[in-house]
Amino acid sequence: MLQSIRTKTASWLVKLLFALLVLSFAVWGIEDMFRGGNTSDIVIKVEDIEIPARQVNERLQSEIATLRQRFGQTITTEQARQLGLLDTVIDSMATDAVFLAFARDRGIVVTDTMVREAIAAEPAFRGPDGSFSRDQFVAALRSVGMTEDGYVQTMRRELMRQNVINATLASASAPDILVDRLYRHRAEKRVADLIFVANSSMQDVAAPTEAELVEFHKNNERRYLAPEYRSVSYVTLTAAALAAETLIPDEELHREYEARAASYATPETRDLSQMLFTEEEKAKQAATALAGGQDFVAVAQELAGMGPGDLTLAGVSQGDLVGGLGDAVFALPEGGVTEPLNSPFGWHIFRVDAIKPAATRSFDDVREELRAEMARERSLDQLFEMANRLEDGLASGATLEETAQTLNAPVRKLENITRAGKTAEGTDVTDLPAPQRFLEAAFQTAEGQQSNTIEGQDGSFTVLRVDSVTEPAVKPFESVREQVREDVLAERRAEAAKQKAEALAEQLKGDTAITEVASTAGISSATTAPFTRDGQGLENLPRSLASAAFRLATGAVQVVGAQDGQYVTVLKEIRPADPAQAEEGALDQLRQSLNQGMGNDLYASLTAGLRQTYPVEIDRAVIDRFF
Repeated sequence: MLQSIRTKTASWLVKLLFALLVLSFAVWGIEDMFRGGNTSDIVIKVEDIEIPARQVNERLQSEIATLRQRFGQTITTEQARQLGLLDTVIDSMATDAVFLAFARDRGIVVTDTMVREAIAAEPAFRGPDGSFSRDQFVAALRSVGMTEDGYVQTMRRELMRQNVINATLASASAPDILVDRLYRHRAEKRVADLIFVANSSMQDVAAPTEAELVEFHKNNERRYLAPEYRSVSYVTLTAAALAAETLIPDEELHREYEARAASYATPETRDLSQMLFTEEEKAKQAATALAGGQDFVAVAQELAGMGPGDLTLAGVSQGDLVGGLGDAVFALPEGGVTEPLNSPFGWHIFRVDAIKPAATRSFDDVREELRAEMARERSLDQLFEMANRLEDGLASGATLEETAQTLNAPVRKLENITRAGKTAEGTDVTDLPAPQRFLEAAFQTAEGQQSNTIEGQDGSFTVLRVDSVTEPAVKPFESVREQVREDVLAERRAEAAKQKAEALAEQLKGDTAITEVASTAGISSATTAPFTRDGQGLENLPRSLASAAFRLATGAVQVVGAQDGQYVTVLKEIRPADPAQAEEGALDQLRQSLNQGMGNDLYASLTAGLRQTYPVEIDRAVIDRFF
């Protein structure tokens, strides 16, 4: 639990930046309200610490934005209040104020150095090299309209709050006796003998009559409910569809080709073999040997200690070689060998093994590739413009079909789909745009109404209309007769298996060996591997066996029901746990878990105590006026 608390306190920066970003939109329509008059706008007051409605709204809009991202649906401030989100935000901010008041009264100080170090450690302000970047810092604050001074003060308050929490949690330490006792409890293992009576083995049950089937259907209607179905019409705008319809004249393609000519040119490259020496004298010896006709690989191995795999440099351009090496190497014909050349890395001798001439892809070679790229770029610009036209058209009162026609976009229809994305026949609905968000919108939008715009991860925009809603209903008996029959037989087989298992259990209580009882019944028995209280070690066996076994004494018998049958369970052995023989790290992990739990309890107790010491005043009239 300690870590979860620290995570919550550490994630404040992301939430703050997001809240400020959303604020530029969220407060736009109520700016005058926040500024107007001399009426108090203080929502929360703790001693002389005051939190105005503007700050509460910032936090609220941040939470609303998070929900919108997660579910793809817009939530109004009124809906947020009805859902209890506003109360949650106010309670959280009141707790923050209480901690600040306590820290101030206890003289807890946050120095400038502490603030600087915290800012420098924030990942959001790191540059490409992973270190703090002032440019990144300034740009991040500017992007959310926040001043540096404002951010520093916010950081200072947050560090003060963290210091209070950390000082409290530092005392959370589980005593050794608690770790010992809990380890013994959790790590104890047991072994059981089992006889499994499968439901499917009970084939001699009575077949149900027609009247029994009808009665079963009537008494179990919820089993035979057809789900809610919805029929929807929708329009989806995608960049890919727009790109396919975007025509780029050849003259524009030619102009763009000329503008990008450099990107279509491939410089000359060469495959080289290289010897590298630290001493000039060795390099000169190698050059002399090569001039005398000796093999390049043999000389490299003898004088440079380089094997064949160390020599090859493939696809090297002139610019890849440092200093003047490139000029010398690219002046040679294929098969040519350089004199010893000096660089910061040592002395080099190169041999040119192959030459791949420079080349430029022709206009005809890149025409279709360039056309597709230009169409894609233009379609992205068109996509946002069309999405705005779609929203504006619907907002003006035009129907989905009328608006789609002005955009030359098709209206697609889906008949009788379920919340799970199935058809009435039970098959999956395929090719949905942003499937999860689409289905959520389809089942949250009222009949006859249009959804808000649904944004897909591929950049698509979708608006749907719910054409009809078919409420859940009980399927007629005749349509599910066979399913009802199978359900009745399944229940009767399960009951027969239970009765047989209980009879076998009675025999075992008479001290008859489990192998003998199982053999007489024509069933095999088995012994489990040692398993723990939470079922570890049971592999594919039901976890309910562990719960039952840990309630039994050695030799005791119990029938444990499972989905597919009954387990006659005899506890064979109890294996106590010894902390002295615990696996490496097991006790430390348990202690850490206990410390986290204790820390969480201490944090909750501290919060409750501080809220009594520092009473919180919440002005409901201000809340009603602003929210």
